[in-house]
Amino acid sequence: MAKHEMFLSMVLTNARRIEARAVVLSVDGETSRIDMLLLDGSSQPISAPPSDILLRIIEDLEDGQTQFQASVHSATVEKVNITRMSDGKIAYISQWNIEHVD
Repeated sequence: MAKHEMFLSMVLTNARRIEARAVVLSVDGETSRIDMLLLDGSSQPISAPPSDILLRIIEDLEDGQTQFQASVHSATVEKVNITRMSDGKIAYISQWNIEHVD
């Protein structure tokens, strides 16, 4: 299992725990950012990996990959919108499922 897949699975698992309504991954040049959008309309930024790793996650989502697995959790992305910018991409994940893996 690839490290970037494990990373997204953990991010989505944590987002589910805090009842986030969406997760936004963004890469703009060398700048990477992850924000969890909360039910009250606020956002909570979390530490993002280097831009090349986050870009790989976004490109996997863009290519149709929906399954991301960590050692104990599997995340399935149900709904994602990808936006291309001149020097980056944004993935808006608005629906996902988490399952415990034995």
